[in-house]
Amino acid sequence: MLDQTRYTAQDALDFIEADTSPLNFGTGVAVYRAAVKRMAKLTLPGLMTHDLSAIPMTVSFIDTFFERWNQQPPSSKKERNARAQMKSRLLTVARRLEGTPVVRTTDCWDAFIKWMQQAAETQGLPSQALIPVTSSLRAVAVAEGLEPPELTRDWIARQMELSGKKRRNSLRDAAKLLDIMWANIPIEFRPIQPFGPLETSSRKRKGLPLPARVSAELEDYLNQRVAGTTAQGFTRTISIQAGIKKEESTNIYRQAVGWLFDALCIVGKLCPDADIGMTDLARLDWIGQVAFEALEDANSDDNDSKVFPWNPIKPETIYNRVSSLITILEALDPTFSTQTADLSDPTSTALEIFTPDILQKILARHVRKEMTDAHRTFCREVIRDKNQQRLILNMHMICWDVASKRWKRFDEQGHHEQMQTMNLCILSAMLAIVVNIPFRARTLTSLVLEGEHPDLSLPRKQKCIEFHVAPERMKVPKRFDATLEGHSRRIIDWFIAGPRRELLRNPRLLPADNRRADLLFCGIGRARYNRVLTDWSEEIGLRMTTHMFRHALASILINCCNCPLAEAARMLGNTVEVTERQYAFQDLTRRRSETLQKLEGYRADLANTQHPGRRRKWKA
Repeated sequence: MLDQTRYTAQDALDFIEADTSPLNFGTGVAVYRAAVKRMAKLTLPGLMTHDLSAIPMTVSFIDTFFERWNQQPPSSKKERNARAQMKSRLLTVARRLEGTPVVRTTDCWDAFIKWMQQAAETQGLPSQALIPVTSSLRAVAVAEGLEPPELTRDWIARQMELSGKKRRNSLRDAAKLLDIMWANIPIEFRPIQPFGPLETSSRKRKGLPLPARVSAELEDYLNQRVAGTTAQGFTRTISIQAGIKKEESTNIYRQAVGWLFDALCIVGKLCPDADIGMTDLARLDWIGQVAFEALEDANSDDNDSKVFPWNPIKPETIYNRVSSLITILEALDPTFSTQTADLSDPTSTALEIFTPDILQKILARHVRKEMTDAHRTFCREVIRDKNQQRLILNMHMICWDVASKRWKRFDEQGHHEQMQTMNLCILSAMLAIVVNIPFRARTLTSLVLEGEHPDLSLPRKQKCIEFHVAPERMKVPKRFDATLEGHSRRIIDWFIAGPRRELLRNPRLLPADNRRADLLFCGIGRARYNRVLTDWSEEIGLRMTTHMFRHALASILINCCNCPLAEAARMLGNTVEVTERQYAFQDLTRRRSETLQKLEGYRADLANTQHPGRRRKWKA
């Protein structure tokens, strides 16, 4: 196997788990193993599969993989860092398999590193102390085509400005280490002069200290939010409303207040040493001005002058911070919600009268969540391939056929096979609903079957399913009413009579803590539904998640069924704007072509009829 030039991800995983050359990572086995396994869990249509043996483990493939994946921007800083670490580990695996150095190098750098290791051993320095030089500095210098004696202070300072925090700190440590050893470095390796202390200015916002009263009032408010709403009962304090999670939900409020105070100081509305409280910040005109100027910074080109001296923040972040400020200030100052201010949206030249609600709505318009390239590609293929459309619209019947056959042998199966059978039974019942009405995964898994106000009812004397989904379960706060007939009702009846009863009875299939007898699917989580759908849909040739399923159905409705956009939006539970922007891929070329064909056909029909513009031929 080692004689081959290319390996698969499965080969890499085998080498890592066996801890043998060339992938013997020692104590780092777990993180490299996790990086390889995660590849098969990702959904990149046309590129990724669950089968690790079908994924080539080469540097070029890893670069292509992350180029495609990064077209779907990470949702958080934590996710961005996780992707960067994963890419680094996979490239290390690929380079070791290909026999190329993990860190690019030259003969001069190899000789210099060898001297450094000998000098460090003489001085009693651990080998880890050389990593900033042997890894970070060498990688950057070789990429720039520089040898050790060609390194300069200006060059390394520029590299630090272009690097992230970790790489910047590592380069700074490398410069310090070379300065310490500079006098003893051989002349053929020694830089022209020592680097000296290196400091780079960060474009991140450095918050000013909040005024004492603002800080105290903010912390009191957050403590109250964390504790929740309580009232004194006869014998003890009673919790009326649960509080927010301190570790997850309070930082955004601190960031919002800090950002507002810093911005007001920059635009000259406040002084850094102002003695103010939270109610003094409760001015809608100030918040609106700061928000719109931050939007202008975010939408400006790199060379344009900006209002604020820090890196522009995204429109989504501006919207979240303004929303947090409005939440705080409405709680601390009851008059804030009634304030009005004359402001000008950056996309409009006219002054308008804003209220807190209107300001939030205007900012929300700037947060454009477009359909991702991966979803757009998937939908484009679906609406142009009738075989894929048949598969999608008949998935419930295909899945039910397999599930019902396996269910007949359920008692004869082992535990693992029973779990697989039950997953297919649950999926077939879910698809019986979703293929016809594209509910979200969270809406579907929380459908109430029993109780005073069920979302779903099964009339005994009718062959239909009635939906009356409560507004709080829908993204658009309106009750959803609809009916389903035919095979869907038959599949749901079968599921309730057999698999659902077994699911509630057998704790090995569903833990007792998760069991909900009032829900149609008994407390099955969205993650389980999504995982089962992804695995099973790949077997029939269409690997998809529940969200991609909604995209595909919306696109079929609009492009192939000539469904009006407003009606498709109503079925999806979204507004028309959101549906058009995020959910429905519209093949405009195809739709225009069909429209022109209809026009041509209509014109041909008119040519054979009598109409006022046509001269009549009179008989002589």
